[in-house]
Amino acid sequence: MPVAGIRKYRKDKALCVSFFAIILLVIAPAGSRASTYVVFIPMDSPIYQELETLDGLGVLHTYISELKPVSRLEAARLTIEADNHLAAAPGFDRLANSLVRSLREQLHEEIDWLEHDGQDSLPTMLHPLERVEAQYVFSSGVRREMNNNGAQIKAQEATPLLPNNDDLPTAGGSNEVLRVSSWAGAAGFLTAYGEGTVAGPLSHNAEGLNGSSLSRARLIRGEIVASFGNTAISWGMQEMSWGVGHYASLSQGSNARPFPALRVQNLVPSYLPSFMRYLGPFRAQAFFGQLDHNRVFSRPWISGQLFAFKPLPTFEFGLSHVIMFGGRSNDQYGLGGFLGRATGLDTGSASTGNTNSRAGVFLRLYFPSFRNLEVYQEILGEDNLTTEVPPVGRFLPFLAVSYQGGVYLPRLTADGLTDARFEYAILEPNYSTHGDSLYWTYYDRLMAHPLGPNASEADLGIGRWIDYRSKIHLVLYYTERAAPRVGPTGLAKEHSGGAAVDFSQIPLPMAQVANSLVSLHMRLAVEYVGNINFQPGSGSFRIAIRLSAGLVPSLSSWKWQ
Repeated sequence: MPVAGIRKYRKDKALCVSFFAIILLVIAPAGSRASTYVVFIPMDSPIYQELETLDGLGVLHTYISELKPVSRLEAARLTIEADNHLAAAPGFDRLANSLVRSLREQLHEEIDWLEHDGQDSLPTMLHPLERVEAQYVFSSGVRREMNNNGAQIKAQEATPLLPNNDDLPTAGGSNEVLRVSSWAGAAGFLTAYGEGTVAGPLSHNAEGLNGSSLSRARLIRGEIVASFGNTAISWGMQEMSWGVGHYASLSQGSNARPFPALRVQNLVPSYLPSFMRYLGPFRAQAFFGQLDHNRVFSRPWISGQLFAFKPLPTFEFGLSHVIMFGGRSNDQYGLGGFLGRATGLDTGSASTGNTNSRAGVFLRLYFPSFRNLEVYQEILGEDNLTTEVPPVGRFLPFLAVSYQGGVYLPRLTADGLTDARFEYAILEPNYSTHGDSLYWTYYDRLMAHPLGPNASEADLGIGRWIDYRSKIHLVLYYTERAAPRVGPTGLAKEHSGGAAVDFSQIPLPMAQVANSLVSLHMRLAVEYVGNINFQPGSGSFRIAIRLSAGLVPSLSSWKWQ
């Protein structure tokens, strides 16, 4: 190897080692050596709705919602935090008290560990049945396609009107879904958890891209996690949601199924050293994984980092960065080129291996004097090698910029039982696309916002809590999608309008099932899409019905000293 090449290789390797070393040092809290069992909460859990409501009611000061999932132990810590704030003002909020009681029932083991300082010396244990959920899903209507001659992007909508559902396989008509999860911990620091699903119609397999069929059985999420103090290092398939979006995620989301990855993150918000403590509590995550083979550059690598800070109880902000690179016939580089691309610090040239990057910034402001009004905004730039957008190939590719933001009013009424939200998204024509198959999909599903490129959406929602245990939420929305720049001519702009009604009940103990916790969720969504898939004069009336019942058994974990 020439001397210049050796120097470049050493420089790339040093940059990569330094990069991940910095992440580990930043995430790990000073002086924390103890470990515990880490189980991440599934994205469809009612715990997130309860934490979001408590945050909106002003009784959580250290919840950082822009990075999900959170661990059960972190949710337990937040429950105790909310309970302490309520204890300081008895009778302050009946809804908040009801939600805290529900969270205490769902997280009773973890809360007991924290309140008795036992989380760092746990015995070997097995939780054979963490949750069981049964669903009935009815789906009707044409699915959206995103397929620009297979070059710019290749994707298909999953179940119409049921986005951000981990790409659970369904077909038109009736579908049945069963989800079962469990976890186990050993040696006080090593945890394994998983959730398996069986989904789709009973008589045949679910629908994939271009009429293909999908298997009904799937491991939807599962990881092996090692915790070292406040740092968790895990390997497996973990759900992920980044950013401020409520109805969809702009950067990384749960619209596609989880992909295999190595992850490192801090579990509880911590502080940076020295003067950087003024940035407040923060959470961070870095991951490195691999995507599917169903593209020209088969099985590309993907690497990402997110940092979210809360310098004030009324202000949050963060940064995200993700890069996709490599894959079959796109890896004419050595170890130095691999490391440079994985970190995003030196992406090389397209001739030796192309890349596609995303980077964004987001913020959230709280206004307690205006009934805890929240204003949030996210901006995401993308590196697209097209004639419209020249190559960037650096750490912050602020071209092909997309936007997402909104306003959330947790206390539309003074009692806090009614809330309202307006959210919008403007997705740039090159959002999620790429000229040579480095587009942001996983097994033909968009990995973030389900609407795809060259589109916009506006959502207006209003919710009302009933008897402090159940909530009805109505959302009205309008979307537009412009025809792709690459593809056949004579296409028309697609537009749609629709409404969705959700009824949810927080988990409640039922004597009929040994005081196990039972939760209910029902959704009815309808939509009319004109010029669907850009075909002039075509239209589709779409409908989705989902009935869901979840059971959290009252059994405690089995333990071995």
